[in-house]
Amino acid sequence: GGIEFEDERIGYEELQRRRERGELPYGQVPVVVEESGKVMSQTSALLRWAGKRAGLLESVDCDAVEAALADIRISMRPQWYGCALGRSPVDGALLVALSDAQKAEVRDLLETLVLPARFQALEKHIQGTYFCGDRLAVCDLSWYNMCLGILEEWYCPGISKRVLDGCPKLLALAARVHSLPAVRAWNQAHGYGTPPELSPR
Repeated sequence: GGIEFEDERIGYEELQRRRERGELPYGQVPVVVEESGKVMSQTSALLRWAGKRAGLLESVDCDAVEAALADIRISMRPQWYGCALGRSPVDGALLVALSDAQKAEVRDLLETLVLPARFQALEKHIQGTYFCGDRLAVCDLSWYNMCLGILEEWYCPGISKRVLDGCPKLLALAARVHSLPAVRAWNQAHGYGTPPELSPR
């Protein structure tokens, strides 16, 4: 959207320091700190805020896609953390650790049932060039980030990109976003490549 901002990335120790100092409204990142000093939080709220400032399409359909992506992220949480409840909002401790057998079962069900079914359902909601027609919306960028991470296997370690088999429209949408000049420039500046699945055909 051409909006200038400082992209600060912090490690877990710094995250914990800021949590203890009460600098993170919900005890987690991401946050945006406005010039006034106001701290805003929660990924979906920040996406809508940034999308409005950048003039991206807003619609009920876009909100529905964002909600579907949020459901997918929630289903990945046990895989991310190896526990049932994620991290404590107070001190970041992992809550209700899964056994090795439970971790294997989570990974198997995510790969063979949960994620393929959710992505195939999401594929049916593409209404044109993008999810909501022919204009880019924040949900397209959300999907692109998730898709790129799954293809490069950093979004949810342990989950194979095979979960996107049978989703050609989702991959094509991500490839369109990947080819946008601003996205290409961002990726080059931050060391992201082009997975074969997103290469021009």
